[in-house]
Amino acid sequence: MNGTVECTRCHARMESGWVPDNAHVGLQRQNWCPGEPQPSFWTGLKAAEIDKFIPVTTFRCPNCGHLKSYAIPQSRNGALVSGRSSSRRQLAAVLIGLAFLLIAFGVALLFLIRAK
Repeated sequence: MNGTVECTRCHARMESGWVPDNAHVGLQRQNWCPGEPQPSFWTGLKAAEIDKFIPVTTFRCPNCGHLKSYAIPQSRNGALVSGRSSSRRQLAAVLIGLAFLLIAFGVALLFLIRAK
């Protein structure tokens, strides 16, 4: 968002920032998603249009603490940046965790079979 954002309560200049989303893989940036969320067995919710995620920028008033959030499309070198990278990282972490769980289960099964 270009220019300054004025607090709607006390009219002070607001400062730009972001609100972290504490996920299983660590802190991530919040994203705005178009449409309605769909239920997902594995993750609780899923979004149909993941390529259209927009990172959320939150402004805070240093005087009164009022927060105002905007979904501001951001660009890097002229290309629109979506907020989907955090979702891909989360999926990768879940898949890696499942792989380690399967390996651990296999090792435990081998020890169980050899013990007999």
